Amino acid sequence: MEWIDRIEFAYPVSTMFRAEEPFLFGREPTPRRMPDGSIVSLLYTGGTQEPHPDNIATVIRSTDDGATWSKPELLFKHPCRCTWGTELFTEGERPFAVFQTFSYETTYAELRAFMTFTDDCGKSWTQPVSIPGVPPNFSVRQGKVLSDGSWLFPVYWLDQRKEWTSYGAPGACYTSGVIRSTDGGKSFTLHGAVETPGNAWEPEVVELEPGHLKMFVRYEHPEAVLWESDSFDSGLTWSPAKPSTIPNPGTKFVIYRIRGRHVLVNNVCTPETRTRDLLEIWVSDDNLQSWSKKLPLARLHKENPDTWQGFWDGGDALPQVAYPHGFADDKEEKLYLALDSVRKFFFLKVPYSDLL
Repeated sequence: MEWIDRIEFAYPVSTMFRAEEPFLFGREPTPRRMPDGSIVSLLYTGGTQEPHPDNIATVIRSTDDGATWSKPELLFKHPCRCTWGTELFTEGERPFAVFQTFSYETTYAELRAFMTFTDDCGKSWTQPVSIPGVPPNFSVRQGKVLSDGSWLFPVYWLDQRKEWTSYGAPGACYTSGVIRSTDGGKSFTLHGAVETPGNAWEPEVVELEPGHLKMFVRYEHPEAVLWESDSFDSGLTWSPAKPSTIPNPGTKFVIYRIRGRHVLVNNVCTPETRTRDLLEIWVSDDNLQSWSKKLPLARLHKENPDTWQGFWDGGDALPQVAYPHGFADDKEEKLYLALDSVRKFFFLKVPYSDLL
């Protein structure tokens, strides 16, 4: 175990990003292995917080398997709208990134999703294009290749379910769904409208068996658990959402399928605490019916119970251990993870031998 910046890590870590001039803010790393062996990640930055009128999408990279990382390089900056990168997909013949623009005044209510391709492993990118076949009014999350070869990306968007009001007022809630491609990304279709009683976003989807998918959704709710929905037709239709038994304080999580097992990286909590201070790895070998292993990953030594202090005003925030993201590398037999701890990203590797 190693302590760095009041965070205790179960595995050795390197620093991906540290907020400093000219990038005083950073969120949502999305590391992926490129064809040349390098690791590339998007980085949401610009301004001092999210959202901010100066938000932009940038890219960082490592050529030594995550030991060191480059400074952020601009991916895209829109002349009138904020820009926010959320996904890198490297499972096809041509890697691409997905980013959104939005109007600062409405936060994430007016999302527009775009794709950009790279033919040199992330050193340069094509001009943005809309995702073919679907209206682009959503945020795109981590894509998966299903057993039938189709591609599936969880998405979410803002719905006005009650009175016509401004963003953030009663009646404006997020809804989750998926976009699917059966032709290698030439076209996509939109499916599902998974609703919860309140705000839920950043869905994650995992395939349990051919055709049977499960969606988990981060949900801001006093029960402090993820919500879930099932599809038995490869994502075309989805069951009504219901609470799961997986604790979560309303923060991002990720699930990977590794050697026939499902591996969940998640902030765990109780309804009483609801804090982002304990990341664990849970392993299931029975399609998420139970958890055969629960391993420590990172925990926060809190000197102040409010781990968000200073975050929204650009001040010196205390760390948190929220927002994991990464990829499973079967060749290296390691799970590579980036941990976003508010203005600083850590990178670590978990051997498959610890998970199996």
